[in-house]
Amino acid sequence: MFTALPDTDLFMPACFRDPRYSPAEGKWKTKDGLTRICAPVLPNCTPCPHRAQCISQVAPHARKFDGVCGGRIWLDGEVIVTADGVDEEDLPLPGKARDTCGTTAGVDKHHVFGEQKCEGCRAVAEATAEQQPAEAEGQLTLAFAA
Repeated sequence: MFTALPDTDLFMPACFRDPRYSPAEGKWKTKDGLTRICAPVLPNCTPCPHRAQCISQVAPHARKFDGVCGGRIWLDGEVIVTADGVDEEDLPLPGKARDTCGTTAGVDKHHVFGEQKCEGCRAVAEATAEQQPAEAEGQLTLAFAA
């Protein structure tokens, strides 16, 4: 079918121009305020097939974006909440390695900057995840009588 519209690499998902995804700064003053506004629409991102493209197009970290993008709530370009069922495959690859890479602080930095973990940080994250269930097994469980 012929169309007079120009070709574009921009897409227009259902959330486009919906103010709940990117509320005006006057609508909120704190991290909790932004989260309260954006949290109700965040689950809409989980089934969306355009999360990676959304992050690529909006560039939330570089633009210090506030709102919902790619299944995450961003504040000043940093991830503060991630939707359930969303993994890091949607995120851009990390740039140059940081001094903290390969440590738990490095894992946290990748999360905050909204990027995939580097190899060193991925290994640390996997080792930490394996340790947590083992630590829980050794914990004492208290039962209180009613």
